[in-house]
Amino acid sequence: MTLMQSFRNVWIWVLLAAFGLGGDGLAEEIRYRVRIEGVPDRDMRRELEQVSVMRALADRPPVSEVQLRRRARRDPSVFQDVFRSRGFYNAAVETVFELDRRRPRVLYVIDLGEPYVLRHVRFVDAVSGESLGRQDRDELGLGKGRPAEAGRILDAQERLLMRLRSEGRPFPEVVDREVLVVHAARAVDVTFYVRPGEVMDFGAVSFAGLDRTEPSFMNRKIPWDAGDRYDGELVRKARRRFLDADLFSMIRVLTVDEPDDAGRLPIRVEVTERKPRSVSLAGGYRNDQGWWGLAGWEHRNLLRRGERLSLEYGISEEGFGGELLFRRPDVRQVDQSLTFRVRQDVEDTRAYESERVGVLAVFDRPLSGGWHGDLGLGYRYSSVVDALESRDFSLAYLPVGLSLDRSDEPLDPRRGYRLSLGAAPYVDVPDGELFFVKSRVSATLYQPLTRSPEIDWAGRASLAVIAGEARNALPADERYFTGGGGSLRGYPYQTVGPLEDGTPLGGRSVILLSQELRWRLGRFFGLTAFLDGGTVTEEAWFDEAVDDFRWGTGVGVRYFTPVGPLRLDVAVPLNRRPEIDDPWQFYISLGQAF
Repeated sequence: MTLMQSFRNVWIWVLLAAFGLGGDGLAEEIRYRVRIEGVPDRDMRRELEQVSVMRALADRPPVSEVQLRRRARRDPSVFQDVFRSRGFYNAAVETVFELDRRRPRVLYVIDLGEPYVLRHVRFVDAVSGESLGRQDRDELGLGKGRPAEAGRILDAQERLLMRLRSEGRPFPEVVDREVLVVHAARAVDVTFYVRPGEVMDFGAVSFAGLDRTEPSFMNRKIPWDAGDRYDGELVRKARRRFLDADLFSMIRVLTVDEPDDAGRLPIRVEVTERKPRSVSLAGGYRNDQGWWGLAGWEHRNLLRRGERLSLEYGISEEGFGGELLFRRPDVRQVDQSLTFRVRQDVEDTRAYESERVGVLAVFDRPLSGGWHGDLGLGYRYSSVVDALESRDFSLAYLPVGLSLDRSDEPLDPRRGYRLSLGAAPYVDVPDGELFFVKSRVSATLYQPLTRSPEIDWAGRASLAVIAGEARNALPADERYFTGGGGSLRGYPYQTVGPLEDGTPLGGRSVILLSQELRWRLGRFFGLTAFLDGGTVTEEAWFDEAVDDFRWGTGVGVRYFTPVGPLRLDVAVPLNRRPEIDDPWQFYISLGQAF
């Protein structure tokens, strides 16, 4: 060993001793805790915890107080970035070491101070240096006196670019952004240096990646004509239409950098087509109905213009049935579809036995304000045996509906709401002796409660009424029933409502209320606690509903899959009828209850 190596080894041991090595060997590791106080906003506190160096290195504890203090000094400067991003430019952090505790703790006591607000906001042409005008600051989210949050400023920048694109400028750019903090006034002045770009018109549209889809089908979805003034909102509308076609796994609507010979801007649409055919399988178990299974096949582009053909068939312990569906998009106008359904069912339930076949044609289209409407014409023939008699029915009906979906996810929503309204008059053909109208309204709300732990609340209320005929004159398979995993958990299928010797008779009105607390545990699992309530009445209105209202409650487990949550619910009836209701019910199915 050389003299230099010996000197280096001695120096390493001296350094190690300075940082926790004593004469008795290695010092004990300091396994500490971290606490942040003085931040009432839960989201900001969570963000501070995420950026904290102390928390990130907690599984690698220091071996001396010197190391602990050195590590703790890094967090206040990291925290300042979070404070400034939220408009707190004068926040102070005090670090308190509580080392005499059984488990040492590092405490950050934070004084946020007053949030700084926006004062002057300017928009300057980066080329000429001239002002672009005041713009609409409130629309951009930069109104005077609003908190000077970094996220607000960045969002305003994106909205500004979107506005310029909607004015016919396809290539706007914010080349610089100046943020001046005025501590004396507790205010922030912001200047955007913008290159608006040239006003241009739409040119020709070209497509790449089309193999099984006709270009004419794509061209119909373009919401502009060549020569129209460029509008970025129309480009986004075209992309949404392509997505709604459900034919592509990738869609890009690109503006070509160079104009064409006429000075117009060409648009290029690049897509990757999905495989057009798919098969599906589903199943579940409910201890009041038994096992059920469902198999399906679908072709999403049958005639190369987005036509959909599907076949679905299900079987359970109570019967079997299937449906053939053909859907043609863009009938007479873009986004208006025509769907034909042919369905056959055989059911043997507690309430009735039914064999029926029916056909239905429905037009559906989006309406203004995010609403969706549908109007149809259908016919059904059924042979029904209920607790009273056996009868045949030949009914024509005219369903109409409105729906609004403002939820964030179709399969597992966390926030937003859904509304649905519908009505359908039924008439006996050919003699018209039987006439009744079924109507319904439903509202569902989704609201996150906490992010850590991730707990959401979901609530649903629905009401349905049949007017025009007495209950016993109605086909039993058109009356309302409730109870079971799809409606009122804790009670056997169809048993909530009027009964005769234990046989459900159904009714002309139904009301259902449900709410759930959904607790997400990591990526794959979740827990749910729920409360369901409801009733069915013989009359069209709810004179006796309060006396016969039933409640069920329980808990569930969720396993989250790419196609939706797999759920297991266990429910108990709170208004148990000993001769009818079991002490508990359980259900296995795919998808949230609502």
